[in-house]
Amino acid sequence: MPARIPAVSDEVLRREVGMLADDVLLLPSQLILLVGLSVDQLKERQRRKPPQPPHPEPREKPKQSVWYSLGEVRRFRAARAEKAAFDVEVNAEMARRGMNPGFAAWLNTANGQSEPWPCAIVGPYRKPVDAWATIRGEVAMGRGDRIRWLSLDEYLDARQKAALAEARAADRADAVALTIRRVKRAGALTDAAERSRKRP
Repeated sequence: MPARIPAVSDEVLRREVGMLADDVLLLPSQLILLVGLSVDQLKERQRRKPPQPPHPEPREKPKQSVWYSLGEVRRFRAARAEKAAFDVEVNAEMARRGMNPGFAAWLNTANGQSEPWPCAIVGPYRKPVDAWATIRGEVAMGRGDRIRWLSLDEYLDARQKAALAEARAADRADAVALTIRRVKRAGALTDAAERSRKRP
């Protein structure tokens, strides 16, 4: 497959990014230059439900390569700047109230001696996540999902239970898939044996 040729070179992109039109298409490697996410992070963001920005351009055929528009990059960067400003505001308010200023700081609290933190209990495995992540739209909440205040020990215990439940479900799905394959293989062998018996 021939190498793809971007609409603008990396050098032009770095130098004139503010002057280029929103509809200029970028390769994933060029997107990385502008937003600081790795290719693996971009793929992971697209695998989430719902997919997280930055969103690639729609493709006519499934096998076509991924492109990103400069307009999408600008929207993503603006949303990230807005989120950072929101986090600063929330952290300032929590610091004013004497609470830990962020989820990461709360997770790193020594010996679990911290105030409870609002956590959303999401998904079929009841995984706890930062409630603020659901408010910002980074994690989807279902109708049956709830928000609870958890201590650090309760949070870690709930994470472990969710991971075990997810691992068990994956093991069950693998076992079912293996059984289906074996049944199909046995059916194919039985059909082949039946056909060979019917031959003169």
